[in-house]
Amino acid sequence: MPVIQTQSWLYKFVELCEEQSGRGSAYLQREILCEPLMKLTPKVNPEVWQYELLNYGLFEPDEWLNIKEIVKEMETKKVWQIVKKEYRLLKKLWNGPKVSIYIFPIKIGNLKSTEQIPKKNGVAFRGALFLFVSPDLSSGEIKALLAHEYNHVCRLNYLDLAPEKITLRDSLIIEGLGEYAVKDLYGEKWLGPWTNLYSFEEASEIWKHHFIRSLNISGVKNHQLFLYGRVRSKFPKWIGYHLGYQIVDTFQKKHGPFRNDELYTKSSEEIIAGSKFAIEKLL
Repeated sequence: MPVIQTQSWLYKFVELCEEQSGRGSAYLQREILCEPLMKLTPKVNPEVWQYELLNYGLFEPDEWLNIKEIVKEMETKKVWQIVKKEYRLLKKLWNGPKVSIYIFPIKIGNLKSTEQIPKKNGVAFRGALFLFVSPDLSSGEIKALLAHEYNHVCRLNYLDLAPEKITLRDSLIIEGLGEYAVKDLYGEKWLGPWTNLYSFEEASEIWKHHFIRSLNISGVKNHQLFLYGRVRSKFPKWIGYHLGYQIVDTFQKKHGPFRNDELYTKSSEEIIAGSKFAIEKLL
């Protein structure tokens, strides 16, 4: 089944936490939610899965008291059914690979934070993707999140590279393709806030001075600063996501339109060279 029925996992987690008055909630989360993931990557232990998923938005173990009500609300809003139906449409539309989809509540702390922190997040791997959502998301937001992440799966499947072999050039285009897919399917209303944060002049200066010479840096773990930026650094907030989207968008405008199943099979070099950020034009 492509969309894993994680509701049962979550209810079991809460039930055991209630029996133990919350003691060992971190262990229970790891045992119930993360151990089943070893079938995806047998060499990756549950501790690593838990660490990675918590970094991407999985609720904290000590938030267990609220999870039961959140899952009930997510069921009422038919989150799992929406994802299942939309996945089938996307897979057919993009001629994409099969994937297992895991849906979990996002960190509750995020829901009480500033508007800059999203109420949804996701992460994609070859063969699996994870959606972290809050119960008050609209169906449109859920579909946009799924499209972005499933497009990543399609691109990763096409590239056929281990994470440590993926270059910064590829990471930028992966993110740009994902967000362009959202625009193509659902319109600009559902685009992430990073897509229009900077003018072309601002973005091209940063691209020219700080990105071009780093495009061959390998390993997705080494791309975080370039993608997310950092306060009081030469990389402003979300700059890599912005650049990736603008590169793909301007490539489509200049040379398209290409269908998404055509677009994600083009090389990163071709997409960059055909965009407004063509390296030879900016140097």
